[in-house]
Amino acid sequence: MIPAEFIASVQSKTDLVELVSEFSELTLVGKQFVGPCPLHGGTGDTFTVSIEKQIYKCFKCGQGGNAIRFMVAYKKLSFPDAVIFLAKRLKMDIPDFEGQ
Repeated sequence: MIPAEFIASVQSKTDLVELVSEFSELTLVGKQFVGPCPLHGGTGDTFTVSIEKQIYKCFKCGQGGNAIRFMVAYKKLSFPDAVIFLAKRLKMDIPDFEGQ
């Protein structure tokens, strides 16, 4: 299992706007970014990313969550694999987790 502290560290170090911007063109509107949903392939501005809360929500397909949940949904990864993917993206040292 991946320790909760490691998961929290990955989550806190990941900038969700930067991450989602790799997969969808986002535009700043007020205190959030909006754009087409990279999860369901929409073309309207139904997808929002909160800068302050570091969470996303699509008001068309209903999906939402944090950076880890985004990678689970977008890349179809398991939760542990999404954590590892983001840790590698951040160039973090990845300990050898028991049970991996």
